[in-house]
Amino acid sequence: MNKILVLVFGLALNHVANANENNFRCLQSINLNKPIKLQFNYPQDSEKTGLVTYGNSALSIPVRLKSEKTIREVPNGQPWLFQSTWEEITNAGIGGRYVITSQAADIYEFKYVRKDGKVFMFKVNIDASTENGCQWK
Repeated sequence: MNKILVLVFGLALNHVANANENNFRCLQSINLNKPIKLQFNYPQDSEKTGLVTYGNSALSIPVRLKSEKTIREVPNGQPWLFQSTWEEITNAGIGGRYVITSQAADIYEFKYVRKDGKVFMFKVNIDASTENGCQWK
């Protein structure tokens, strides 16, 4: 039974990875001696599962959209600034979470909150972005 579950989960992740090849952001931690680099792949359309890949790792961590909320609206009441929270899906259950404050394609704040509460802040690294994903130097 476990092998079937792993196979189904693997196929689902493969689908997500293929669908997200152009909807990603390259991010790098700030205020650390050795920066952490990651690629955050957003899901397509109405899907709720994305992927996070650290550095040049071949493995990706699935993330599930937990919540979205409007942070700020423009004067006519239209949403302008959003905050989304994504949870890591690991073999041990829910891992840490990613909290992203954005407006359209622009990320204003990106943080990772570990299960123990430690917070890591990230900034977009546009120089690492290529057609095929993040290329870290």
